[in-house]
Amino acid sequence: MANKEKVTYVSAGDMNFSFAAFANTPFYRKINTDLVELSQVHPGQRVVDLACGTGGVTKIILERLRGAKESLVIGVDLSTFALKQARAEISSAKDAMVQFVQGRAEHLSQVIREKVDAVVFCNAIHLVPDKEQLSGEVFSTLRSGGVFAFNTSFYEGGHPPETEQWYRRWMFRSVRILRSEYGLSPVKAEKVEARQHLTVEQYTDLLKERGFQIKEQRVNTIQVPLEGWVLISQFEDWITGVLPGVPLKEASNSLQKAATQLFEEMKVNFIPRNWLEIVAVRP
Repeated sequence: MANKEKVTYVSAGDMNFSFAAFANTPFYRKINTDLVELSQVHPGQRVVDLACGTGGVTKIILERLRGAKESLVIGVDLSTFALKQARAEISSAKDAMVQFVQGRAEHLSQVIREKVDAVVFCNAIHLVPDKEQLSGEVFSTLRSGGVFAFNTSFYEGGHPPETEQWYRRWMFRSVRILRSEYGLSPVKAEKVEARQHLTVEQYTDLLKERGFQIKEQRVNTIQVPLEGWVLISQFEDWITGVLPGVPLKEASNSLQKAATQLFEEMKVNFIPRNWLEIVAVRP
């Protein structure tokens, strides 16, 4: 079936290459809502939203804690710009206390001094180079019985086999546009951290070695519309991962244009992507 929805790619001169636009898409909000529900956070708890960004997941957590003034949500992120946006977005929250703290995920126990009931880490664990240190820091931050819930689509298995042709054609078309319209080419380099994928077993083994017990483990296949591929092509980390060494503006425009062309040529409405979800408990 042909894609009926018209999605126009955005000139990179009009964007700041942040994750905010992609984070606000309905399908992405649902992915993170599913993880928060799977974590079973509830009123009266102290919950950390790790790598909170501009506060999208913080809002979802607050909805779970609605009406519980004794609850506390702590958003942690490295970016002062993102935290400023998050504070502005959630300034009207009245049903639970919210704090935002600047810090690195790998140094969580230094940022959060008191034990918490849950750490929710949405779509960013793949960006942490030292995942062993991260899991140890989360373990130290949780109380006994505390929950560590995370998801990622950047793992070994994130691409359903039937989508390999799509990815190859998208990258090939993007590079062709980049060369023909801008006279530029990607620079071959080592894979960035987000491209270095762990298997499901490596993630679970890592957690078990740190003392966690696996409570839930599942894979959700999400039908990502053209809007998702266009908007992820406006995000700096994605751009530099797939087209390294190219100026952001030109690389972003090439990726968006190629995705739009291919959806039309392939007569598809969605390209599936797998999201891994894991909930682990500190005994």
